[in-house]
Amino acid sequence: MTDTNGLASPTSVRALVLLLTGVVAIAAGLVAFVASGAAALLAASPALVAAPASGPLNADAIPPHARYLAPWVVRAGSICPQITPPMIAAQIDLESSWRADAVADNPPERGGPAIGIAQFQRGTWASWGDDYDDDGRNGPDDPEDAIYAMGRLMCDLVAWASRNITANVLKGDPLDIAWAGYFCGRGCIASAGGVPAAGKAHDYPHQVRSRIGKYTLEAGGTGAWRLPLPADSYQFVSRFRPPSRPSHDGVDLAAATGTPIYAAAAGVVLAARCDSAYCDRPGNPNLSGCGLLVNINHGNGIATRYCHAVRLAVSAGEQVQAGQLIGWVGSTGRSSGPHLHFEVHRNAPPLTAANAVDPLSWLDSAGVHIRR
Repeated sequence: MTDTNGLASPTSVRALVLLLTGVVAIAAGLVAFVASGAAALLAASPALVAAPASGPLNADAIPPHARYLAPWVVRAGSICPQITPPMIAAQIDLESSWRADAVADNPPERGGPAIGIAQFQRGTWASWGDDYDDDGRNGPDDPEDAIYAMGRLMCDLVAWASRNITANVLKGDPLDIAWAGYFCGRGCIASAGGVPAAGKAHDYPHQVRSRIGKYTLEAGGTGAWRLPLPADSYQFVSRFRPPSRPSHDGVDLAAATGTPIYAAAAGVVLAARCDSAYCDRPGNPNLSGCGLLVNINHGNGIATRYCHAVRLAVSAGEQVQAGQLIGWVGSTGRSSGPHLHFEVHRNAPPLTAANAVDPLSWLDSAGVHIRR
């Protein structure tokens, strides 16, 4: 493991970036961890380099003590198309070996200690950090906050590198420049005209790339699909956005309480929680929320949602396979009887009404047919 100092240059500069992503248009860059006074404020450019091929996150490669952070790795790696979840995981591995309490000492003139799972420095965090998980903590030692900040920063650095390559100010691969910039700051990249020719900043991009494969799920993804309930166990009761329910973003399959719910494809569990005021008993049509739900990221921008369970069998961060038990049918949340509400989303995460698609059409295209 190399020295994990994610050093900032003495003078930080805010770099405002409109991150182009099919998921969310995220406003002005909140994180620019290693920005320096040599960096100019530049407008965002759509001409960004494509990311190296990488599949869904292999959550099993994350050390067990940190596996609960997998949903945040997925979120951070879904901000822009150039930075993927396996890249974020690889960089965390290099920076801190997944240690939220990691500290690398640096003298004050070099920005002071680098702190936490993503090795941010206090001065930089004061400018760009935020309480992204809304838990009341805001610091580089909060791993959820730091992981998401890393994703925001890396997207910003790739955009910055791409613009400067186009302007013939920098030379090299935008991702390599971004990774080196995360380590040594934009000032050091500007001085070198790209990735420095030698030293730790020169080695940093290669060391990130060498770890990406470890965190990439080679099998599964969106390749194989199955029904989310056992065949002949359900009755189709509601379509996707019928005229009478234009905001109904999925399909409803009535089934007996306790009917097993299966993952429709392999992926990583993004959320497994109660989404209503209570989930310890059946809900009613006037109660808001999905009750006990599971959200799964299948990679390639595809995610699924399963609502109203009576009990869950998975936790956030778990890797699941197609057909794996994830819960049991119930009637929690906004529900008038036991059923599974099932959604499919493209350009996800996050899972929003804007990116919901008809599950019937999606599964039909995958050769899986919900009986109706």
